Amino acid sequence: MLRLIALSILSLCALCSTAQTFSKPEVPDVIEFGGMKLELTPAAKRKIEADVTMIYSSGKYLQQKIDRANLYFPIIEHVFHQEGFPEDFKFLALQESSLVSDAVSSSNAVGFWQFKKETAIEVGVVVNGNVDERKHISYASKGAATYIKKNNVSLDNWVYALLSYNVGPGGVKSHVKTKYVGAKHMVIDDDIHWYVIRFLAYKIAYQNLVGKANHPEISLIEYKGVKDKSFQEISKQANVEVDLLKEYNKWCTNSHVPSDKEYIVIIPSSHGSVSPIDEHKPTQQNAPDDDPIVILNQKDIVLIIPKSFPDIRAFVDTLKIPVFVSINKVKAIRASKGDDINSLVVKSGLSKQSFLYYNELKGYENVAAGNFYYMQVKRSKALVAYHTVSKGESLNSIAQNYAITTASIRKHNRMSKNEYLKENRVLWLRSTRPKDTPIEYKASPKPLVKEAVKLAPKVENKTEVVELKPQNQTVLVTPKQIETKGTSAPSSIIDANVIIHIVQPGESVFGLSRKYEADSDSIRAWNNLSGYAIQVNQKLIVGYKKKVGGEQKYVVKPGDTVYKISKELNVTVEDIKKWNNLPDYNLKIGQELIIHTP
Repeated sequence: MLRLIALSILSLCALCSTAQTFSKPEVPDVIEFGGMKLELTPAAKRKIEADVTMIYSSGKYLQQKIDRANLYFPIIEHVFHQEGFPEDFKFLALQESSLVSDAVSSSNAVGFWQFKKETAIEVGVVVNGNVDERKHISYASKGAATYIKKNNVSLDNWVYALLSYNVGPGGVKSHVKTKYVGAKHMVIDDDIHWYVIRFLAYKIAYQNLVGKANHPEISLIEYKGVKDKSFQEISKQANVEVDLLKEYNKWCTNSHVPSDKEYIVIIPSSHGSVSPIDEHKPTQQNAPDDDPIVILNQKDIVLIIPKSFPDIRAFVDTLKIPVFVSINKVKAIRASKGDDINSLVVKSGLSKQSFLYYNELKGYENVAAGNFYYMQVKRSKALVAYHTVSKGESLNSIAQNYAITTASIRKHNRMSKNEYLKENRVLWLRSTRPKDTPIEYKASPKPLVKEAVKLAPKVENKTEVVELKPQNQTVLVTPKQIETKGTSAPSSIIDANVIIHIVQPGESVFGLSRKYEADSDSIRAWNNLSGYAIQVNQKLIVGYKKKVGGEQKYVVKPGDTVYKISKELNVTVEDIKKWNNLPDYNLKIGQELIIHTP
C-alpha cells in the first residue's frame, strides 16, 4: 500500500522543506488585482511594507505557508477558474487561516476560509452532524467565491468586495467611495481598511514564492463521486493509509462519506504517481525505492536515503541532535531533562489524545530524556530490513526506535497479540516473513559492514543486511533546529512597547490574530510557539503599541541589529538607514540612532 507522510498541518512543512533564506520583496507603486490597477500612495506603501516585514519575520513559518500554498493552491485555482472568480483571491486563504483546515477563531469561524456556520450554510457550504465542509478545501473555496461574487454585484469593485469578507455587506458601505464603483483604477491611501492593507501585503509577500514548486512530499487529488463509503473502503481503493485520509479530510466527521449526495474526497498522492483512483478502481503501484544505503564515512556510519528529505544527515552525538527531528520521515520531538508527557504535549502543539495515539502510550508512562516521541502517525515500514532483539528491548521500544507501529512489527513477523518477544530474535521490519521461512535467532549481533551495502527486505539478500542495534543506530534528523514552544511570552523581548494578552478559555491564535490585527504566524514567532496550541492564562505578545508621532533616540544594545530594531519599533530597515545616513547595516554598541515614529 502506498505509504505517505501524514503531514501535521499545524507544523509539518518546515521539516520537510529545504532550509533557505528569503529576500523580502519591494512594495511596488502599482499593484494589479482582479483586473484592477491599484496605485499606492507613499503612506499606504509604508503600511504594506510593515506588514510584509512582519510576514518575513520568521523564515520557518514563511516556509510552512509556502508549502501549504503549493499543496492547496492548485485546487483553489481550479475552483476559482470554474467559478469565473479572480485567482488573486487565493492569497486570502493564507491570510484567513494559514491554510490550516481545522483552524477555529475566537468567534467560532472555522476552516480554510474561516466561515461562521450561518454564513457557510447561506453560500451552500454544508455543516451538520456528518460533515463540516468549511474544512474541505474544494467546497469552502467555492463558498468563498460565491460569497464575494454576490457582494461584488452591487459594489462592482473587487477591493470593496474583498473588504466585505471581513466586515460584511452592510459594514462595507461606509468604506465605499462612489467614484470607485465600477472603476478599473483605484488609489489606495493609508485610510483604507487594515484588512485590505494586510491582503495586499500577503499578495506581494507570496506571489513570487508559491507555484514554483510542488509541496516537498505530496500532491492532492480530488476523488469525485464518492457516496456512502467508509474511509477503510476508500483506503483500499485508493491505496492510501486510512490515517492519511483522515488528515486531509477532516470535513468528514465520522470517517464515513454520507449517502445523501456524491462528495469529493481529497486523496494525498506521491509526486509522479498516477491518480490512485481510476474509474473507481484501485490502481496498483510499485512502492517507492527508499531502501537505505549504509556507508562507512571515516568515523561515523551515515545513512543515505534516496527520495527522502533534502539535506538529511546523521548525528552520532545525541547531545547535538535538535529538539525537533525526522526519523523514518516521521516528525519527532526529543525529550529533554525534566520533561513529562504533559510538557511534550505542550511543546509539540498537539492535543494530548493525538500525542498518546501517535506514540502508542496510555498516559501514565515515564518519559526518558533523549528518547524520541512522535508528532505524526508512525509508518508501516522501517528504513532497515531487519533488527535483532537485544536484552531489555520491548516491541514498543523497537517500534519507537524505527518510527514504525507495533502492529506493523507484529504483522511483518506473523506474531499473535500475546506472543512473547524473545532475545536475539531477528525481526522483519520492511516486509512480511514468508510462511515457509522459520523464525531466526542469532547468538550475537552481526558486526557493521565496512563497505557500502544496499539494504533490501528480500530473503535472498539477508546476508547483506546491516543490523543497527539501538546503541549503534544512526538517527535521521533534519539539521535545522526548531525552537521549543514557550509557556509565556519570552522575557527577553518583553518591554514597554509590547502588547500582552492573557489567554482566556476558548481563545485561539487565529482568534487573537483577528482581534489584535496581527498575523497569526507573527504571534507564534514573537512567543516561540512551535504550533498553534495555547493555554489558558498563558501570557502572549500580540503586537506592539503605536507610538506617538515624532523623533526619538535609540541606543544600540548588545545583540541589536538594524533588522531587529526595525521589528521592535515597527519601522523599516531602509528608513533606519536613511534617517541615520548609515553606509551599511553594521552597528556599534552604544551608537545613537534617530527614529521617526509614525
